[in-house]
Amino acid sequence: MAAYDADYSMDGDQAVTEIIQNQHLSIGIGCSSRATSDDVIRLIESSVGSIPSGTVIATVDRRASIGEIVASKLSLRLVLFPASALAGVAGITTHSSFALSKTRTANVAEASALASLGPSARLIVPQTKGRFCTCAVAALPITVRP
Repeated sequence: MAAYDADYSMDGDQAVTEIIQNQHLSIGIGCSSRATSDDVIRLIESSVGSIPSGTVIATVDRRASIGEIVASKLSLRLVLFPASALAGVAGITTHSSFALSKTRTANVAEASALASLGPSARLIVPQTKGRFCTCAVAALPITVRP
């Protein structure tokens, strides 16, 4: 697993589990036209495990149909972005020349997850690859109150 932002400095899977349980999350997905909704759902479940309420799923608008199916099956709200909006998202960690050539953005999953939560969002699970699909998870920084 990649290094976490300072706001998420904990050890390994325990950190991800604790963050996932206590944060507003966004799951970004990217996929080829050969991906099925079951491919995407399997990848999400293996990457996230239990999905807390309030989580959103996000992707590029040209994948709206598979996004709608996945969102419906997982009871999540879907957020769609044009590729041009995703191309300008800061904070992605994985760059794909293939994705760039097909969508004009270097990473759909990470950019979608980050964009749906706004500029304070940070990746907590960088891009993970599945069968014809990818996913990434972003969260808003943890606010510690005295």
